[in-house]
Amino acid sequence: MFAPKDYLPLTPHILHEPFKHLFSPYAVSTVSACEPLVIPPARKQEPIMIRSTPPATGGFSYQTAFTQALEQAVQQAKERQGSGALVLLSFTNLAMIINGCGREAAEEALEKVMEEVEAKIGGADMVERIHRDQYGIILSHATSSQMYAVVHQIAKIIQNYGAATELGALHLTCEIGSVDFPGNADNAQDLLDRAYVALHSPHDTQVHRSYSEVKEEAAQSRQKLGLANYLRRAIRDNKLRLAYQPIISSKTGEIEHYEVLLRVISDDGKISSAGPLIPVAEEMGMIDMIDHFVLDMVVQELEEAPNLRLAMNVSNLTTENVHWLEQCRHLLRHRPEIASRLMIEITETAAQNDLRNTAYFVASLQELGCEVALDDFGAGYTSFRQLKSLSVDVVKIDGAYIRDLVDNMDSQFIVKTLVEFARNAGLSSIAECVENGEVAKVLMRLGVDYMQGYYFGKPQNFRSWLVHNNR
Repeated sequence: MFAPKDYLPLTPHILHEPFKHLFSPYAVSTVSACEPLVIPPARKQEPIMIRSTPPATGGFSYQTAFTQALEQAVQQAKERQGSGALVLLSFTNLAMIINGCGREAAEEALEKVMEEVEAKIGGADMVERIHRDQYGIILSHATSSQMYAVVHQIAKIIQNYGAATELGALHLTCEIGSVDFPGNADNAQDLLDRAYVALHSPHDTQVHRSYSEVKEEAAQSRQKLGLANYLRRAIRDNKLRLAYQPIISSKTGEIEHYEVLLRVISDDGKISSAGPLIPVAEEMGMIDMIDHFVLDMVVQELEEAPNLRLAMNVSNLTTENVHWLEQCRHLLRHRPEIASRLMIEITETAAQNDLRNTAYFVASLQELGCEVALDDFGAGYTSFRQLKSLSVDVVKIDGAYIRDLVDNMDSQFIVKTLVEFARNAGLSSIAECVENGEVAKVLMRLGVDYMQGYYFGKPQNFRSWLVHNNR
């Protein structure tokens, strides 16, 4: 959870006077979770004496006592040209505890663990419950390094806490956001906003993120919002189009089917890939609209061209979307002649996130008559056993193994292994990213069933099968 590099060692010579008694004068020391970490106020400053633990039923004073105390701490820091920090502590599994053990058990666990936290922080700083699952902590005289040390101890206390219940030990999980002052903000409201941003920024495996670590991401946030608006306008103004890339049979050289790729028409009429917009669409809750749109367009195309076969990708989120699956049933339940010409591509990540749910998604599509392909196979950690559980029809070998196939014997070995496994499991194999004839020859020698890449054709916006049909 916490890597040693995330926390700076504290030495006596870098500490303000009130902190020196906490550390050995003889050696560099990191903070011990076993010793109280008391951060008293500067001797000549009036300390913030407010401490509040609201009743379990509510009474949170986010806009009153806590905000006033934070404003006071900021002004004191500016007057003495010192520093402080605001820490927001969010208990992420509180709802699960309330659902499983009841409100009283959850409140008792919070009360006890926060008693331990307050004992480590000391009597001069404010600890306040500001939301049902959040606490605010004001460290009115802490440097950035000292704030990190305090947060480290808080996290260890919560990680090590376990309350005895009828169901066994009850553990709490948390995320922490923090911001220094007055350098990052000079008033309470801005501090609360920036600590909130840090708290809700992607934590990956870290429990704690400070605003100093995420403020550089502000430009990225603005860019994501701009892209989301651009995508919404494209959907509203009907500026989404489909492009088609051929998949070639290794045995005959004929087009087996086309993969559908999404394109966007810009305001100046240029057509570009929507690929960079997909992560933004997923993050902003718009991927549902996109995958519904693409499914409608693909089914319409299959209706108009009775000999056409198409494959479309769906987001990992869509594999969990019952509404999208219901749309499939509505469009395809009584139309096997269309369903049999539609392939749905899912990613390894979907299988890794929830194998049981993904297996149900795959089986539901196959029941309608669709084929299902596992895209980017080999890029993740899907085992052969998991692949067998999914019962997909096709595996698409990740392009990372294809691009250097001619000169890389390891890639050749991996591709050969994947192809042989697929064949023995009764699955077809498709190699992506085939860029030249030399790679194509190696793939045919290794027994790949189908190939896809710029060597055979780039994604095109026009429907070439209509030209063939009109000849």
